[in-house]
Amino acid sequence: MANHDDNNVSVIDTSTDTIVGTPITVGAGPTAIAMLPNGTKAYVSNGAGNNVSVIDTADRTVTATIGVGVNPRGIAVTPDGTKAYVTNTGSNEVSVINTATDTVSSTISVAGQPLAVAISPDGDTAYVVNVGNNTVAVIDTATDTVSTTITVGTNPSDVVFAPNGAKAYVTNSTSGTVSVIDTATNTVTGSPITVGTGPNGLDILSNGSKVYVANPGSNSVSVIDTSTDTVATTITTNIGDDPQDAVATGNDQKVYVPNHADNNVSVIDTATDTASPTQVPVGLSPGGAAASPSQGDTVVTFEVSPTDGLTITVPDTATLSSVAPGGTATGQLGNVTVDDQRSLADANWTSTVSLSQDFTTTGGSPISGGAVTYTPGAPVAQTNGPFTPGTPGTLAGPRTAYSKTSGSGDNSVTWNPTLDVAVPADAVAGTYTGTITHSVA
Repeated sequence: MANHDDNNVSVIDTSTDTIVGTPITVGAGPTAIAMLPNGTKAYVSNGAGNNVSVIDTADRTVTATIGVGVNPRGIAVTPDGTKAYVTNTGSNEVSVINTATDTVSSTISVAGQPLAVAISPDGDTAYVVNVGNNTVAVIDTATDTVSTTITVGTNPSDVVFAPNGAKAYVTNSTSGTVSVIDTATNTVTGSPITVGTGPNGLDILSNGSKVYVANPGSNSVSVIDTSTDTVATTITTNIGDDPQDAVATGNDQKVYVPNHADNNVSVIDTATDTASPTQVPVGLSPGGAAASPSQGDTVVTFEVSPTDGLTITVPDTATLSSVAPGGTATGQLGNVTVDDQRSLADANWTSTVSLSQDFTTTGGSPISGGAVTYTPGAPVAQTNGPFTPGTPGTLAGPRTAYSKTSGSGDNSVTWNPTLDVAVPADAVAGTYTGTITHSVA
């Protein structure tokens, strides 16, 4: 949680809703936070310092300070974790940070006071909200150039993509609305959704079902049902003064709302869409926030379940081939790596894989694990084997992905599994999304 007037960041344990350790000192006037997909680093834009602080999340220390443009505000990291995009409101530009070196690799001119930024789930596009001219600039992340602009409502303030990438939602502060963008055509679709007064920050659940919008002018949070793009409920009870943002945890169970004027954070239970009567006290003037990606599943993201010195690293997203009804969608998930640094005399472990969320699309029947075949394949890389790939088979239940049953000492193995989904002949057209979960023990 970025505490603007304290020049620091508070860390909240979402299992207990309590503060962890002491606040982390960053630059002047922190406004927004974004994290790498693997959760190892957090990037904090410091609006009054014209720089970005890089936090090592393991020991909660600042490891680098990166100079950017004037009055940096919004910040977003690409799904592959290689770049961070920072909007510089005062200099009408977007700084692109190389996260491997933590240096600015390029600067993109964007007219209209860029305020916020979001990256599409496939990583190909960045949407930049321009508060000064009521537009969204569309950036091609391959070339880091502006390809087009989209006119939205008055004084837009934030943007978020749906997990399947088909839509984006933009808050229009002065209009009191949310615009819905069809990302295939880069056009606003339908009528704006009326929410509370002065909507600012927003977030969407990883399953794509609901959008939460913080309304500082009416001290409320609007909950949008994305299946109809209408407001399903408005939360006012136990929402504090001047709520600035809404941030969902990776497991979709909670949404955190920093109350700028109350110096605390409201916690919403997404199952009931009610806020806890107890707020979490933080620093002065909290604003932007980010949730650790290790807190739960996201779309085609893999849960990490490490034990002592035994970890598994997985890709954030994967896209299978397009397929007609009755066919088979296929593709590789990307590299999965087990790293065993326990230095044991008997270094044995088993990695398990399961379909923890069926593949679904709007209006269609779910495709369950019995139709999903997982093939581990041979090792891509390995040290101190041997390792045994699991037998290819369906994910009707959890199955072994890889294992090590003999040997000693530190070891590691990487594999690139193939996923085949048998699509029923009566399947409806649409984008199907599901969650594959790997663990190791």
